[in-house]
Amino acid sequence: MGAANTGLLVKKALEAFAEFGKITAQEFADYADIDRYAAHAVLNRMIKRTKAGEKRAYIAGWVHSHDGARRYPRAVFALGDKPDNLRPKPNIGENRRRSEAKRNAKFRMNSVFNMGLNRHSIRQILKSLHQPQEQA
Repeated sequence: MGAANTGLLVKKALEAFAEFGKITAQEFADYADIDRYAAHAVLNRMIKRTKAGEKRAYIAGWVHSHDGARRYPRAVFALGDKPDNLRPKPNIGENRRRSEAKRNAKFRMNSVFNMGLNRHSIRQILKSLHQPQEQA
């Protein structure tokens, strides 16, 4: 990507900020019709301090959007020279609950294979899933 393209993408980013206010890198990528890696590169350059000591954008917050992608915090960028919000710490308990709920949902769905199972059988299966496997 040349310097001319970078300048055009920065102008596109400024247009996106003017139109939407706060944006994520994916939203900017969709707006500018570029891939998200290029969008991240432009926005990350905009949040760095210049030689003059100013920033053009900052991280205003974090969202956990996961439209078909892995679920992790994604930065929300805004125009201005403010301090960046720190990345939130992972909530291990919530992540574990979500993972176990997803695994347990397999036995709650309507399936021919689950029709003959009673509650005791389901509990035994879930219990065996939570226990570590022994090495043979």
